Amino acid sequence: MILNNEEITFVGFGNMGSAIVGGILKENIFTKINIIESDTSKFKLEEKRLNFIEKINSEINSSKFIFLCVKPQSFDDLSKIIKSFLSEDQILISIMAGIKISNIQNHTEHEKVVRVMPNTPAQVSRGISVWKSSDNISKNDKITVEKILNSFGKCIEVESENIIDISTALSGSGPGFIYKFLESMISAGEKSGLDKEMSRILAIETLIGSSELLRITNESPNKLREAVTSPGGTTEAGLNFMSNNDFEEIIFGTIKAAIDKSIELSKES
Repeated sequence: MILNNEEITFVGFGNMGSAIVGGILKENIFTKINIIESDTSKFKLEEKRLNFIEKINSEINSSKFIFLCVKPQSFDDLSKIIKSFLSEDQILISIMAGIKISNIQNHTEHEKVVRVMPNTPAQVSRGISVWKSSDNISKNDKITVEKILNSFGKCIEVESENIIDISTALSGSGPGFIYKFLESMISAGEKSGLDKEMSRILAIETLIGSSELLRITNESPNKLREAVTSPGGTTEAGLNFMSNNDFEEIIFGTIKAAIDKSIELSKES
């Protein structure tokens, strides 16, 4: 079988799948994108490079790269269907949380697998993905995978899947923790006398601006924190309250709980 490097297939077209497709379209990485999705209401996007398909069929045969963008609990059923359509040179790229490379290989009877943990800022091309491939992926194919992942943000290749389990808690679940922090900031502004919209704008823009300053200056968070903290001032008062109420332990406990769950899901798979 001759595989077409200009063609890619996506199984599943939810928020993350559509974000990845958006990045590929923006960067013109592939000329044809097959999208397999049972929910036909998602077929509304008018783009000549997209080929919408309701069920897995032989049309995936010519795609070298096949993204699995379904929920982990759907994988067992999916693997039974897809394995009969795969050839040995095709590469499965999974974004399913907690599903190990070996598990994908065993269930699909297919050896070439890449496991990726992206995050939701991919929807605005600011995602960060952590990934690892099986040992039988060529250098050129890994370059293509990296190009795809960089099309919707940045990516880091790791040597161990354990790192993916840990980073899932920090970058994969991290946006949820940050949104919770923002919710609390906005609520605090309202309780203190600001109207909801002003509190929302101040909290969001402060987060964006602080993150950008951190990125551009490449300074440590500690140094930038010290620069905004005057002795006896308002920032110091707030930071003292954080310290007195074990803020660091709360954050560590939050990340640790997510890591433990990620490892648990990985073992269950």
